[in-house]
Amino acid sequence: MNDMNEILYSGPYTMNKKPLILKPWTVNFDFTKEFLIEIPLWVKLPNLPMSCWGGQSLSRIASAIGKPLYADECTSKQKRISYDRMLIEINVTRALPTSVTVWEPDGRQFEQAIDYDWKCEFCEECLKIGHSCKKVENEQNHYE
Repeated sequence: MNDMNEILYSGPYTMNKKPLILKPWTVNFDFTKEFLIEIPLWVKLPNLPMSCWGGQSLSRIASAIGKPLYADECTSKQKRISYDRMLIEINVTRALPTSVTVWEPDGRQFEQAIDYDWKCEFCEECLKIGHSCKKVENEQNHYE
C-alpha cells in the first residue's frame, strides 16, 4: 500500500509530453465509463514580464486557464526568462485558450500568449479524448 500511494501521489507523470493519469484500481472499474474532462497540461507563457513572475501573479494567471498545480523548477527558481512553464489542470471539453488578459500591478493590461507542450483533441460527438470524429470525417471526404 505504501508503494502504491508513493507512486500515485508522486506525480504528475508525462510520457512524450502527454499526461499519464494514474488512479487506484477498484473491482468495479470500467474503462468505457471512465470520463476525464480535466487533464493536467504543461502550459508555457512566453515572454511574460518579470513583474508577473511572483507566485501570486503566476497563480492568478494560471487560474484564468484552469487549476494551477505546479510551476517547473526553472520557473519557480527564475532560471529561465524566455517563458514560464506551469502544470495546470484544464477542462479539455472546452476550446483551449490561446491567450489571457493580464493586469500588471501598475494597472496596465496586456494579452499574454499561451502555448501548450501538448494539446489533446476532444470529440464532441462521442465525448472522448484523443480524436475528433468531425476531423476524421473531413479527412475521409477530402480523399473521396
